[in-house]
Amino acid sequence: MAERLGMKAELYASGFDEGTNGVRPLEALFDDVRRDDVVLLSYSIFDPHLERILALDCKKICYFHGVTDPQLLRALEPRTAQLCDKALAQLPLLAGFDALVANSRGTAQSLAGIVDVDADAITIVPPVFPDMYVFRRETPRKGRKRQEPNLLMVGRVVPHKRVEDGIEILALLKQRDFNATLSIVGSTPNYDYLKFLINHARRLGVLERVDFKGMLDDADLFECYESTSGLLAMSRHEGFCVPVLEAMHYGKPVFVRGGTAAQEICPRDCVFDANAELAAWVPVVMQRLGQSVGRSPIDLAYVRHADGVLQRSSDDVWRTLFTGVGVVMNGPSRARASAPAASVEKRR
Repeated sequence: MAERLGMKAELYASGFDEGTNGVRPLEALFDDVRRDDVVLLSYSIFDPHLERILALDCKKICYFHGVTDPQLLRALEPRTAQLCDKALAQLPLLAGFDALVANSRGTAQSLAGIVDVDADAITIVPPVFPDMYVFRRETPRKGRKRQEPNLLMVGRVVPHKRVEDGIEILALLKQRDFNATLSIVGSTPNYDYLKFLINHARRLGVLERVDFKGMLDDADLFECYESTSGLLAMSRHEGFCVPVLEAMHYGKPVFVRGGTAAQEICPRDCVFDANAELAAWVPVVMQRLGQSVGRSPIDLAYVRHADGVLQRSSDDVWRTLFTGVGVVMNGPSRARASAPAASVEKRR
């Protein structure tokens, strides 16, 4: 995006795979930065380099993805919970940036109360781009064939995603003689949580209907979207929830737990009350999916809704943001993007 706007761009990160093309060690950032540069920091968890970045003599923009509530992590991911605790204590420092950007209204509001900045002063830009490959692919005219309705969950398999609730919905559907399957796509970094999920599915009698697919490449992930009947988003914390947008782009129904930013990007009738009993989800899922077999339908209303969300992250939005902090477009400025390893959420 920066290059399309006429800027030279450099990427910096910590703890990344050294074979990653085009990414430089974060330490090099502090030697490379010039006064007419703009640094864009991606922030979602404690960053030990934050004060050094704030001390740089250049324009600085913080893209804030939200910090997961430590209480959602403390039982099974105590180390991550500690880092989130430290991040919450560190957030007031973000007021030192020349501009603050958030990935959703909910994230902006959570930050505004901490850094003493009006939420309206925080620019909201979805963490996607319309030219990403998944969104440039032509929407299939027909879904792929399946023998039974399928529900899909996409994201890291970690406690606050509440994958167990998706498994329980599958079991409740089975009790209603609605035979469906559940596909779970995403990395499984927490062995104890994965073991709990497997045992949970076994206790509920649906283990043979649950497919833990793990990390997938793009082609296999796209096939999951094409063949699924609908996406479940059960998480208790989401700064945005890209899988909801991807599923709608494929014309698929989404079933979203309210109380997170995921509810901002889908139609209202797709959102369930955050505290609703899981049994309340079942008749809605059954009605929208039906008991049909064969090809899952493509609903163009979801495709159009996804397209509307994508337009909020166009290059023109970023151009306005850069010029707003005094960056001279098509001038000598370089965009230097920085992200600590812990802030990158990989799901494929």
